[in-house]
Amino acid sequence: MLKELESLYEGDIVINGQPEHPEDYEWFYTADGDEIGIAKHRLTEQERRLLALFFTPAERRREPESEEERAWKRWMATGDPAALARLAAPYCRFIHFTASRPIANKEEFADAVRGLFSSPVAIVWEQDRRGLIVEAKQKRTTEPPSLADMAEALAADFYTAIHFLIGPIRSVDERLYESFLLEKECFSAARRFWPKRTVYEWEDVIPLPLFEEGAVSEKAHQTLSFLDGFDEEEVRAMETFLQCNLNVSMAAKKLYMHRNSLQYRIDKWAEQTGVDIKRFKGAAAVYLAILHRRRS
Repeated sequence: MLKELESLYEGDIVINGQPEHPEDYEWFYTADGDEIGIAKHRLTEQERRLLALFFTPAERRREPESEEERAWKRWMATGDPAALARLAAPYCRFIHFTASRPIANKEEFADAVRGLFSSPVAIVWEQDRRGLIVEAKQKRTTEPPSLADMAEALAADFYTAIHFLIGPIRSVDERLYESFLLEKECFSAARRFWPKRTVYEWEDVIPLPLFEEGAVSEKAHQTLSFLDGFDEEEVRAMETFLQCNLNVSMAAKKLYMHRNSLQYRIDKWAEQTGVDIKRFKGAAAVYLAILHRRRS
């Protein structure tokens, strides 16, 4: 439909772009988060009502982008280094976010997100339901921001599910753009593997590109299929045990099981698979096998 609109309003339509005078446009959002602006002088009242049936009208006039946001958008699209000069820091972290439906009031959303951080962050919108938080860092730290509670609060306030990927601290150098593209790919994969989770950390998603279409060889498929004999309940129990850092008591509590019952299951898993999930190597193998199962 977007192509038909471009043809119909040729020269007076903007899709995911920024015109010089945004107040002269009527704005709509598609279900996929694309933003459409059509020059007001080209629209009749009947056309406005018709477009409102197919798209979500913007609640208020779209505000002009800042120079900083335009610079980061160019960087996200092309790798133009102009945006990096604004960081004034040797390191940065990218936090990718996406919503299940367009967020009309971006300023309120940005204010809520900024409250999580002790230092200023740049919030760049790629579309009206996804974007990037850029956090400048003076040194490497391992502690990621706590976003789980914020994701729940934002979901309630904006009536949409919000997903975040917290990237690692990276050096601001010539490899940063390549790392950004990899994070973006991993974020997309994570939402396919775990659609119900709201916050993904970098260590969660590192293996995911291995399981993208065409990336797994037949031998790897055979090797990673050792969980095929287990039902989904058993696999969820294994996954919970891994998520609890191999802590039997914590996992048993989450699974509403007695600790001894879970310990029995763990011993049976090792017996049936030949893989000891209580050891690091075995846990890593089971984790990869679970990801492989989710992909299938």
